Amino acid sequence: MNTKTVLILATLILVVLLVATNSYAAPITVAVDLGHGESNKYLKYIMGNITDVQWKIINSTITPDVLKGVDILLLGQPTVAFSPDEIQAIKDWLFSGNKVLYVAGDSDYGPGQKTILQLNDLLAGIGTKLRLEHGAVYSDNPNVTAKAYYRMLAFVEPDNVPGLYTDIIKQGITKPILMHGPGCVIWQDAQGQYHDPVKETFPGLIRIAWAHKAYMGDNTPPVPYVYDPIKYGKGTGDHDFVMYAAEYFSDKNSLVVVAGESLYGDYEPAWSSNYYGVPLDGPQFVKNLIQWWVKLITTPPSSMNMQMIIAVIVALVVVVALVFIVLRMRKRKPAATEVKK
Repeated sequence: MNTKTVLILATLILVVLLVATNSYAAPITVAVDLGHGESNKYLKYIMGNITDVQWKIINSTITPDVLKGVDILLLGQPTVAFSPDEIQAIKDWLFSGNKVLYVAGDSDYGPGQKTILQLNDLLAGIGTKLRLEHGAVYSDNPNVTAKAYYRMLAFVEPDNVPGLYTDIIKQGITKPILMHGPGCVIWQDAQGQYHDPVKETFPGLIRIAWAHKAYMGDNTPPVPYVYDPIKYGKGTGDHDFVMYAAEYFSDKNSLVVVAGESLYGDYEPAWSSNYYGVPLDGPQFVKNLIQWWVKLITTPPSSMNMQMIIAVIVALVVVVALVFIVLRMRKRKPAATEVKK
């Protein structure tokens, strides 16, 4: 084996390793479910402005085949319940690794109470701690609303989680986002007890957007699980609520994001850039979220990155060793003896 052959072999090894450690060289696929009664009000604007991913629309039952090749799944305030088979398909897909699931709920006003119950069944079925509160977040403060108590402004203030790129969520954002008639996020432990994410956290929880100077409304049964209106209702003072939150599963590098309103559908989605004269950063927020999700699943943090680094180092050591051996063999090779005639 000569030096040229070794160098060619080394190049091939490095190319194979780079391909193996960059399994998402192809564009990320974002699937949007419209098969469970979701609105698509601003979806065409989102798809038209975010073009560095591939978009897929789901209008059917969710099955393993439907989710094949999907990296990010958006369930934007569904009004039709998911079947047990669909929930299992979503769970299996999510925990196959390097996936993001976004679930948007609603307040408990009108038909929203049914959406909350159905989505909490979904969230419990897939195994996340995140839940939707059975209530509505309102405010009488004009500084945190768009000229109505139910047109809430949410403030993008993500937790700083080193290694999980949460700084991306806030980039370029100086204004709030709209959440029209929203609910909020709570969480449930293994014993079935509900918790306030403002005051109690758990490993893997990432709080993303908040409502401030607000109170809890109660429109339909059951009563709110955490925010009792006697303590958190109208006239009890100003309260904070978590409006967007995520749970990160480090062993699978997968993420579940839960929101009290939809990014792309509903009466007025988060994509809104101005509402009743209030300037908003909705488009930037949606772009940032998708950029964050893409970064997370294409550049896995900590241990997964370390495995890739180790693999490359091992390959380089092997290549260097091969080159060294070949060079040593060439030096030891005796010169040809001249034959006299």
